Amino acid sequence: MNLPTREECFELLKKEQTPENIMNHSLMINKIAVFLAKKLNEKGINVNIELVDAASLLHDVKKWEEIKNNSKTHHGIEAYNLFKHKYPELANVIKKHMLYEIIDSGLDSWEEKLVHYADRRVNHDKLVSLKQRFDYLNKRYPPKDPSKRQKVYELNIKLEKEIFFELDIEPEDLKDLIE
Repeated sequence: MNLPTREECFELLKKEQTPENIMNHSLMINKIAVFLAKKLNEKGINVNIELVDAASLLHDVKKWEEIKNNSKTHHGIEAYNLFKHKYPELANVIKKHMLYEIIDSGLDSWEEKLVHYADRRVNHDKLVSLKQRFDYLNKRYPPKDPSKRQKVYELNIKLEKEIFFELDIEPEDLKDLIE
């Protein structure tokens, strides 16, 4: 599998003029996703840590472009398009971080699940509960379809249970473990 190195990930983020707040957000997601990937590997579940590492760092690589240009195209789609030829596996994991992907196409691999889940647990650069994150999202970005957003929340609760069922830790213990 062809993946950018960690150094190349940071170079790409710099090239895209990623602001510090988005960098800090991505670094926290990276910390959570890689931690969970390593824990799952310790339990005998095969997770590609390098893929989780690169995807969690680069999942918002096109976010600033979307904000600054008030783009109608989602940054996840733009990042997918950026990487799909050179790094197809990376592109697929990045695409699946988008909020509604859990409904629209589902999360198939552990790598997709971990990056998606970690992004749902980070508000700005702080680790929060799923409830806190969705409360923020609902207030800041009111859903066009509240029942669909509720379904996304419920599926993320289910995803959280799936991940932590495999581990001997609880979701609320994550903060103490990654610091």
